Amino acid sequence: MQFTTRNSEQIRNGAVTLSFRDWKRPHAKVGGVYRLRPTGAVKVTRLATARLSDITTTDAQRAGFPSPDALVEFLGVSRSTVVTRVEFALTDDVPKAAPTLTPVEVAERLAATDRRSAAPWTGRVLALIEAHPATRAGDLAPAMGWDTPKFKANVRRLKGLGLTRSLEVGYRLTDLGLQVLARQGDVIGV
Repeated sequence: MQFTTRNSEQIRNGAVTLSFRDWKRPHAKVGGVYRLRPTGAVKVTRLATARLSDITTTDAQRAGFPSPDALVEFLGVSRSTVVTRVEFALTDDVPKAAPTLTPVEVAERLAATDRRSAAPWTGRVLALIEAHPATRAGDLAPAMGWDTPKFKANVRRLKGLGLTRSLEVGYRLTDLGLQVLARQGDVIGV
């Protein structure tokens, strides 16, 4: 989980202490420490589920929105959707660092992932993100022949290796991701 710059100043000054996420399963855990962009970190203090139609104006404001309707519009889902409610607080704790792997090691891992898959996909996703940075997952998924949840799950796998970075909207490749993409012809079966 990563907190974007959309409301990072409001998080820093204590006005925003809550987030709602449209997740199939939680991507955060109570006690987990997560980066706040551009600097800082928050610690998750509570996780729960909530139906968007039950969210109060106070909860929406704690999440940085003027009203529940603005929150629903931002999430782009219906009011009957059940979402994950993430309560958090600023912390001085440091998030776990991503593993430090060389481009060759990462490319070898991606090649192994592609061998285990029905069809190679890792290089194609990296190339797609490079060609279309800051593009919604829902707009990129059809190019892979996937639904949005599958696309997001696979991008999270790449992010776990330090290859992609989530933006407020969409993704971009990290420097490591660019290096691995450049090597794709050598190691990744694209």
